[in-house]
Amino acid sequence: MKHVKTALALLLAAFLALGLFSGCGTEPAGESPAPPPSEAAEEPPTGEGAVPSAEPEGTRALTDMAGREVEVPAVIEKAFSTDPTAAIFLYTLVPDRMLGWNYELNDLEKSIILDEYETLPNFGMGDAINYEAVLAAGPDIAFMVGTINDAVVSDADAMQESLGIPVVVVDSELSHTPEAYRFMGELFGVEDTAEQLAAYAERTLDDIANMDIPEGDKVRMYYGNGEDSLETAPAGSSHGAIIELVNAVNVADLELGDGGRVQISAEQLLAWDPDVIVVNGEPKSDIPGASAADAILSDPAYATLTAVQEGRVYGTPNAPFSWVDRPPGPNRIVGLRWLSALIYPQYIQVDVDDAVREFFSLFYHVELTDEQLANIYAGRY
Repeated sequence: MKHVKTALALLLAAFLALGLFSGCGTEPAGESPAPPPSEAAEEPPTGEGAVPSAEPEGTRALTDMAGREVEVPAVIEKAFSTDPTAAIFLYTLVPDRMLGWNYELNDLEKSIILDEYETLPNFGMGDAINYEAVLAAGPDIAFMVGTINDAVVSDADAMQESLGIPVVVVDSELSHTPEAYRFMGELFGVEDTAEQLAAYAERTLDDIANMDIPEGDKVRMYYGNGEDSLETAPAGSSHGAIIELVNAVNVADLELGDGGRVQISAEQLLAWDPDVIVVNGEPKSDIPGASAADAILSDPAYATLTAVQEGRVYGTPNAPFSWVDRPPGPNRIVGLRWLSALIYPQYIQVDVDDAVREFFSLFYHVELTDEQLANIYAGRY
């Protein structure tokens, strides 16, 4: 979202020139804003003794996870995701309220995503968002997910002012996933369903936090991205959060880059000599994690690495989204189960396969067969 303010400002200027907005730019020209239909909203009391409502009919006030006071429709039927992480949150909880995706889904993602949702339109992300198409689709809210800081608050406020629709912010921090789903349950009026997802995430986080790993047994791990697996998430970055949460040591003790990931050299990886290597591959080049792991294991340049010699180089399952990162969303909750079992099998007290199946049922609306589960682990689809 680095240039979102500039993009939105240019977009608003274009809309003003076309006459699509009037006044302060928050209402369509020549129309009075009408609240969306709401079967759940009750008729306000009338007559003597009636107490005036503090909110306009058909709307309600809430405080989002960034602490912003936002007025939203009483019933939210269409939500525009501003980024891929937001889209995944929406798909897992309220797929029927999704306006669309933020990029074209690949075949791996489509192998899991339900047919009726894989064909939703692609509105783009970052500077490439087609805001004209977004507004034409009539969203009730824009749904933004990110690290809660001043920049996210500023971006959300700017987008809300420019588009004239409420912008609701949710915290992307992995350890706050249960709170995110409970907030979304209130936002969309699906508290019971949201609680199931929140409880699963909470149980997973608690189980792994309670693993008592002696300091001397903690695994030193390298996590790689990209075609050559030499883009990494430094310790302390949101992209590498899962490493610390599973009680491993991130060997990439480096300064954080602007994007949360940094490029290293093969020599640096050799110098770190991690116990375990986990690689994500490159989705843009159709390189799954399993293929990236095979490339390291077969490369003579890496033959001296401890992880290579002990066969502890693993590809991240990527179906329908990476289990470790890219994007840093609720897709990582299942990754916590998988990764912790991979590096600390002696400390795991649950059947990981059952936990993965439960996750896919609750979050991705799919009942995995044994063959599907095996293919996902192996990077096949």
